Amino acid sequence: MISKVYILRFTRTKKDIISSVKLLLKAAQADKAVEKGDIVAVKVHMGERGNFRHPRPQIVRAVVDFIKSQGGKPFVTDTTTLYHGYRGNAIDYLETAAINGFTYATLGCPIIIADGLHGRDFREVEVGGPLGKVAVASAIAEADAMFVISHVKLHISFGFGGALKNLAMGCTARKSKFAMHSPGKPEIDVNKCVGCGICKKHCRWNAIEIVKGKAKINYEKCVGCGDCLTYCPQGAVKISWDRTERIQRLAAWAALGVLKTFKEGKVFYINLVMEVTSLCDCATIIESPIIPDLGILASYDPVAIDQASMDLVNEAPGIIYSKDGFKIVESGYDKVKIFHPERRWQAILEEAERIGLGTRKYKLIEL
Repeated sequence: MISKVYILRFTRTKKDIISSVKLLLKAAQADKAVEKGDIVAVKVHMGERGNFRHPRPQIVRAVVDFIKSQGGKPFVTDTTTLYHGYRGNAIDYLETAAINGFTYATLGCPIIIADGLHGRDFREVEVGGPLGKVAVASAIAEADAMFVISHVKLHISFGFGGALKNLAMGCTARKSKFAMHSPGKPEIDVNKCVGCGICKKHCRWNAIEIVKGKAKINYEKCVGCGDCLTYCPQGAVKISWDRTERIQRLAAWAALGVLKTFKEGKVFYINLVMEVTSLCDCATIIESPIIPDLGILASYDPVAIDQASMDLVNEAPGIIYSKDGFKIVESGYDKVKIFHPERRWQAILEEAERIGLGTRKYKLIEL
């Protein structure tokens, strides 16, 4: 089987971004994913506080308006983070989203943090394999359809981030995020711990006590949910961050769990191959794009759209910035090898294809 991937290339001959996105959605038959009355999740990373390379609200608004035109009831959504930052709970995330330009006024629909106030609202889905169960964020698991908008960029753990990573990390609760990110349980760095007790307060399993002014984890009770990592203001909770192919292959299984909550043909993917940076949208450093803006892709196949996105990224000429200036990288060079040489980005695509999420074979259809 060969999947269709549609591309709207950025050229001077195109219309404005809003009407162009709607044109792309119509051409790719995105309307088939929405029935009248459907509650539709619009999954998007709204950016960490201080990041400005995240998806533009104007593009998300165009998708929202399209869903409304088909009789759907859209809401924009994302989940809380595993790391300690400005998206670790729903309140901080909604404030961050507003700072980054995502509000009811700009989007024309509600914003719902899918895994609840503290990242604990989820539905477990059986998938078997290495994960067993996947904690799918409740608001996503209960939606009738979903449009997944992904900013394509490189990534320190995955090599790159696209539709599959957006499904796996962006649509699951903290419990599954932790299972993918670390093979072990959290530890306390006693040199950083001040004994404030915030981790103890947020531990639902009563696995943390303050002993002689320092937090101590009872591993017989600890389930590895990751809450303590998120809430420690001192950064004293540490885990073994896994950056091997294991995380990529587990992510494919997590994506399977998310997709099992939807009927076939009810999830549609949009990849933004623009402002492609060497780090993800959780990063807050000011970074220049590594390739020219290429366009927006659309498909019903998450594997095909990610393969097509990375093929386009690698086919494009690139720019490497350093303290000594910049140099041009010729077309056809694997950009991940430049910025994250230890990552083999193809692993998540291989595993996703193997377990039936899609195909790496695609036909690119130009609008």
